Amino acid sequence: MYKALIIDDIVLVRDAIRMLGQWELFGITMILEAGNAQEGLDIIYREKPELIITDMKMPVMDGTSLLKRLEEEQIKSKIIIISGFSDFKYTRLAIQSKVIDYILKPVDPQDLNNAIAAAMSEIEKEFPPVSPPEEEALQTGNQLINDVLGYIRKNYMEELTLPVLADTFHISKEYLSRLFKKETGTNLFSYIMEMKLNEARTLLSDTEMTLEDIAFKLGFSNGNYFSKVFKKNVGQSPRDYRIRCCEHRKGE
Repeated sequence: MYKALIIDDIVLVRDAIRMLGQWELFGITMILEAGNAQEGLDIIYREKPELIITDMKMPVMDGTSLLKRLEEEQIKSKIIIISGFSDFKYTRLAIQSKVIDYILKPVDPQDLNNAIAAAMSEIEKEFPPVSPPEEEALQTGNQLINDVLGYIRKNYMEELTLPVLADTFHISKEYLSRLFKKETGTNLFSYIMEMKLNEARTLLSDTEMTLEDIAFKLGFSNGNYFSKVFKKNVGQSPRDYRIRCCEHRKGE
């Protein structure tokens, strides 16, 4: 459905981004790679990716030159910058170029996927690949979304992605993504993640399950990733949250 292009001169970085991105959840079915901006520009002309994730410092042609070329030629792809430098000139250029996000290396998985979610939300607003019958159906899709939400509530701890849900309800990924955003005001990734975090709060406060067990139960790859995501979204680590809950119960 959608294409993403990763531009970085370091193969390991490209591999990491490819591994950390929850591509299927966002309907991204093709991931392209380039080792520098010139190579990336050739791919952009040929493949027209909707999403570009690029480094800034690269040989041959760097990210600065790439952003200027994309702006000059009015390329509509959404851009996420991933860089090892927090240099002000880069961040200023990113703001001027209206990039979706500027993420510092090493890449945090949640930061990356939040940025991809934001980019895809913008893409779907500008380039909604929805058929005329589905466009008309968007006006009466409330019951369908209620069914989808009910299914997510029962199965959110499993691997729920946009393609999986679309197949389950026999509708296109494009239609489901747009309808979900219209009816709920949020994207699918954010909604499922919030459900996982709510369940995590319950498990931390009401059970003695280890953090690793909670992470496994909720579908996170490991306890460290779970802790990082939890702290970023809740404002404190899972361990601190559990301690605070215990202290609150003692004080009652």
